[in-house]
Amino acid sequence: MDLVVAHCKRSFLEPTETFIGYQIKLLQGFKPIVLCHTKNYISPEFSFSVFPTTEILKGIDRVWAIYGYKFFRHLTESEKRVLFDIIRQHNTRLLHLHYAVDARYFLNLIMKANIPAVVSLYGYDISYFPRLFLGYGKFYLKPIFEQIDKFIAMSEDMKKDLIRLGCPEEKITVHYYGIEVDKFAFPGRKYEDKDVVNILMVGTLEVKKAQHLVLAALRDIEKHLKNKFTISIVGNGPMSRHLHKMVEEYGWSNKAKFFGFIPYERKELVDAYHNADIFALPSITVRGDKEGIPGTIVEAMASGLPVISSFHAGIPEVIENYKHGILVKEKDIEGLGEALKSLIESRDLRARLGRAAAERAKREFDAEKCVKNLEKIYQSLI
Repeated sequence: MDLVVAHCKRSFLEPTETFIGYQIKLLQGFKPIVLCHTKNYISPEFSFSVFPTTEILKGIDRVWAIYGYKFFRHLTESEKRVLFDIIRQHNTRLLHLHYAVDARYFLNLIMKANIPAVVSLYGYDISYFPRLFLGYGKFYLKPIFEQIDKFIAMSEDMKKDLIRLGCPEEKITVHYYGIEVDKFAFPGRKYEDKDVVNILMVGTLEVKKAQHLVLAALRDIEKHLKNKFTISIVGNGPMSRHLHKMVEEYGWSNKAKFFGFIPYERKELVDAYHNADIFALPSITVRGDKEGIPGTIVEAMASGLPVISSFHAGIPEVIENYKHGILVKEKDIEGLGEALKSLIESRDLRARLGRAAAERAKREFDAEKCVKNLEKIYQSLI
């Protein structure tokens, strides 16, 4: 008989959260189902069953579910009842929640189900959300630390943040979900001397990702470079207009190209990594909001790109400075410029860091290996 694990998330999935879907897809020793309030983006690669309450409920129960979520972020009694019935019908052995705020949303269901529960944390839910509403966010999350059996922190840095919030240390396991290394691997990459070097940035266009700092640093060093450069920017977000304006002011319309958001399953995303020479994502902390470990950094490593990033959150646990990439202090535009100049002008440095990054990604961050460790966490709870 299959051991069933129910993955719980309010909206399944946001377009930038396919990493959660792939964790579920790669499970071997457990049969996954998904419980959610709303079914949003489902990749055709995901074949597991998804149960959205807004599609299951009818009439006034559906109306209450929609408005209860919209105005109060509240799981209604009708939703709890139908989800509990699904849990029982599938003989579910474990609940896996994604994000601390989702764990709090489903808390009444967790208590009613009375089976082991684990929650994966991803960044803002631990660093930023607790600060909201004059600290009410921290108070709101507090009950999950008592009711949930295991908390999966992406990094040691995140583990420290969890402990500061009041989570018992013995309930925390550090585990990184990994990425599909073979999807992004580029064993035939050639690190050549090039007149024009392509710098790639992939991620939501937001202040935290610091794409604007990369552009500013390139502007500072542009006149001092031996080589020319181009910039490829993949993603959408609130900083899009500002970044376009920077490119226009710098006169870079022939240097910078915006590709918009590219879905994870599209070949164009892999091509963006394979056509690049350097990857840059120097994340910064914004009003307490921190990354976990950006998946795009590990995707770039897997493709053999030298990465420029920052001493931020869990990133130094993935990239050892000047071994797998170059790290700079947060918001250090001068240091960022120096790192970019070094990699733009040195084929040998790009090759050394890129090859070491690819080896580490294959050895330590391959999703199939990471999912096996996740299943060991499951087994320890049931």
